[in-house]
Amino acid sequence: MDPKKQGKGRRNTEHIDKDKVWERFVAGHDTYFKSVFDHYYTSMYGYGVKLCNRPELVKDCIQELFRNIWERREELDHIESPNVYLFVSLRRKILKKIKARRKTGGDLEELDERIFIQFGKEELIIRDEIRFQKKSELQQALNQLSNRQKEVIYLHYYNGMSYGEIEKILSINRQSVHNHMYRAMETLRTLLDTEIMKLVVTLLISFLLFL
Repeated sequence: MDPKKQGKGRRNTEHIDKDKVWERFVAGHDTYFKSVFDHYYTSMYGYGVKLCNRPELVKDCIQELFRNIWERREELDHIESPNVYLFVSLRRKILKKIKARRKTGGDLEELDERIFIQFGKEELIIRDEIRFQKKSELQQALNQLSNRQKEVIYLHYYNGMSYGEIEKILSINRQSVHNHMYRAMETLRTLLDTEIMKLVVTLLISFLLFL
């Protein structure tokens, strides 16, 4: 293929919905591979670092995952939700890498319980008039949630995942997703005063609006 035409094809993918980019890639349009990578990399990296806080390991897992995708591209046309497929695959790769490095026994479900998720202040993008103290209180409250509750909040509000998508990523049923979200919000209500709780609701909704 003419490099100029190939480059033009890549530029044309910039304004296409990421699911459409995936569909065209698995349909045999190899020039869309870079666009698939570009579209999904940031959210995958953010999620991966949340799971293990090891940036280099996460990058290695993402690179390995996309190599696998390239090699198996003709077998992926059955994937209904690329987002779910990529997050599930990345999650499994990270857990397997951690298990291998720790040389621990047990299965991945046991290791899954040891995932330690933390929210940082840089993620709490709050209006300028909100005092730094309020942001610190909110960060501390979020980090007192269970790891599963934090993961559900992160996937839903920070990545726009539906409850149906979250249940597939975490391999739990829909009711469990609802329960984790409900308990998380109840815990936040007990830890935060009314003013900050209103801020929490506004903040989380704003993440959904601007995804």
